[in-house]
Amino acid sequence: MGIGSVSSTPTLFQPQASALEGLQDAQARVADGAEQIAAGNLDPAVVVSITNAQTDFAANAKVFEATQENTQRLLDMFA
Repeated sequence: MGIGSVSSTPTLFQPQASALEGLQDAQARVADGAEQIAAGNLDPAVVVSITNAQTDFAANAKVFEATQENTQRLLDMFA
């Protein structure tokens, strides 16, 4: 399951777009690492890359969540 393209969502604010791009990058790195492991490449660097991608994904998810919360707060202020 892929994450939608940044260019297909032009209404995103810059922090949201940046976080989404980071999520997509992390997802691609995990997929690449998984393919390498499935192909028999048991290099520890592959496992480290997947672990780093997992951390990056979690961080970008938090950034995206924070921007959503801040946007909601701003909308609540104008309501």
